Amino acid sequence: WGGEEDGQDAKAGWHADNYTVFKDIGTAMLLNALEGLNTSFFAHGQLGTGKTYTLIGEEADPGLLPRLLEALFQQDSVLDGQTQVTIKFMEVNNEQVRDIMQRDFYSPGGLKVRTKEGGQGSVVDGLSTMVLSSMADCEDFLAEVLRNLGGIAGSAHSIFTIELFEPGPGDSKVSMAKMHLVDLASSASSNDGGSMVQSKPSATPQDKSLLAWANVMSALAENQMEQVQGRKARVFVPFRGSVLTRILEDSMGPKSRSFVVATLSPSHLEYKNTLNTFRHIVRTKEVKRVARNETILRQYMGDTDFVPAAGGGWRWAYCAKMDS
Repeated sequence: WGGEEDGQDAKAGWHADNYTVFKDIGTAMLLNALEGLNTSFFAHGQLGTGKTYTLIGEEADPGLLPRLLEALFQQDSVLDGQTQVTIKFMEVNNEQVRDIMQRDFYSPGGLKVRTKEGGQGSVVDGLSTMVLSSMADCEDFLAEVLRNLGGIAGSAHSIFTIELFEPGPGDSKVSMAKMHLVDLASSASSNDGGSMVQSKPSATPQDKSLLAWANVMSALAENQMEQVQGRKARVFVPFRGSVLTRILEDSMGPKSRSFVVATLSPSHLEYKNTLNTFRHIVRTKEVKRVARNETILRQYMGDTDFVPAAGGGWRWAYCAKMDS
């Protein structure tokens, strides 16, 4: 996970439980949200490597989502009712949006995604919202999530959206910040059961949306580099390339912060899929604390002393901050 942090040597620093993920990433997301900055978190990797475990976890090792909710309800502004907390849970499958908390009310073609007034960001019409007033509400929500997880297709991206509201004029509430937690679908080629013999690949909707996500992050990083060098941002950011990036636009663009955790299989049978995962995330921005792809694979795939992260995969993280 981390490497040489807190005085640990490289091998001692590799194992990471979900508390470590929350400490390194969740606390930063929470502080940014309370300061009014939109944030997004992406778990990316092939099937069965610990993406959902990183987000949800288990009773003995809660994931990022339950730890974030618990930390929110330790904040004075939330406890005294000044800050209102709401949450939504949706899936994006085949470029269609479904409300996971209202599965009995599927609409043909999925829920409509429309551009907000003013043209900044998008909103999903008809998506149910749960107001969280206490930890008891959070526990009820998480219990409902666990009941519905089994019905989510492997080709679907799952999105949790936590939104904070502050008092506005009169009795109204004004959106303060959003936190998107996204379990990205694995690419179609990663669901082949580890077979070394594959048919000619074909682009599937989840492959296209993953590519659109990588293209957006790559464009944002290139624009940031231009601005750091004192030049005007010139790269077009293709948020409209997929439904996934349209929904997440307000938490991936300027004045926002994005985090990515890559979950990787230690099996040599997954070598190709592991490289594909790296190619996706490396396109977005320089990966901190990670060497070149080939170096990592040569060094650690044959390391018998390596301890995989909880959930069965290797996890590395980095963040890209968009300052302007």
